[in-house]
Amino acid sequence: MRLPIKVASALRARKLIEPGARVLVALSGGPDSVALLLCLVELARKRDLRLTLVAAHLNHRLRGRSAERDQAFCRKLCAKLNVELCEARCQTLRLAQHLKRSKEETARLARRAFLAHAARVKDCRYVAVAHHADDRIETVLFRLCRGTGFSGLEGIGWTGPLTLAGVPAVDTWIEWLRKGKVVHEPLLPPGVASGEPEGVVRPLLGCTRAEVLDYLTLKRQRFCTDETNFDTRIPRNALRRLVLPALEKKVHPGVRSALWRLAEEAQVLAERRAWRRGWLDGVAALESRGFLALPVPQAGGPPAQEELADMVRLVRAVWRTQDSEVSSRHLHALRTLFGRSESNKRLSLSGGIVAERRKHEVWIRKGK
Repeated sequence: MRLPIKVASALRARKLIEPGARVLVALSGGPDSVALLLCLVELARKRDLRLTLVAAHLNHRLRGRSAERDQAFCRKLCAKLNVELCEARCQTLRLAQHLKRSKEETARLARRAFLAHAARVKDCRYVAVAHHADDRIETVLFRLCRGTGFSGLEGIGWTGPLTLAGVPAVDTWIEWLRKGKVVHEPLLPPGVASGEPEGVVRPLLGCTRAEVLDYLTLKRQRFCTDETNFDTRIPRNALRRLVLPALEKKVHPGVRSALWRLAEEAQVLAERRAWRRGWLDGVAALESRGFLALPVPQAGGPPAQEELADMVRLVRAVWRTQDSEVSSRHLHALRTLFGRSESNKRLSLSGGIVAERRKHEVWIRKGK
């Protein structure tokens, strides 16, 4: 299956990006980010997507001329694709010394800060990054080796927060560029009231590294190679280049698929736990809010009918509407509101309670 088809299926099935949205695409110049940008350019004009794309590149200044080459490549690629490019650079080594952290972690902090600010400036609702299936598999194995709780087995999710909690602010270390020259930090254009981006999305997460490279070969598209990816002294690279191939050869050829399934199952269970905690918190605030907002799960399908029955019983107890029972027919209909294709649908439950689908949430409230 061609890469854009798999990406389009993920966007639609998982509702990663709202139709008509502006999307900031993190572009390093490497094969993964280049493939992601090309895929989204192909899909941007689809009637049910209608995306507006902006690319963003941060030069970490860790690799000398190679980093400058990558930046120049990104400029040329975006000019060729007619995609606006937002650029910046950061003295990562000096920042790492200031923070007393590793250069890899510091680069991650700087990149997140840059993408968050660029998304606000360019009024982008989402930030798309190019993590793929192999990245997720390697993350799960890495965490297993270092010791992780159940939540760590999710690896990398399809979506995630853009800003990181409990980390130092590094915005002042980022130098913004225009046509290769340092400029003042960009501000919001006059009249633009940009809100906070919804977060990070990973449209390539269901695609393998091999599929990414095959797509670029098919498109005859060049890309940049980060020479540090071959340094097996870095733990991540050792897992990718030494450990996983050895596990496939000596232990089981399906080890990657097994780690992927483990991550998917962990994500489903973690989301179900979070969903239950969410509606319990919502019930506690029901009297003051007047409604209960239930998120539509992104993984594992709609909530179980028994779970919904428990929730409805608690809501009816709070509102004192226990004069009538909620039938299995009502619960089945309520469960369908959590389907991926449902939108703006409304149904009446017993006791004057109404359920209504609103984008990524189902609201439970009293009927008027």
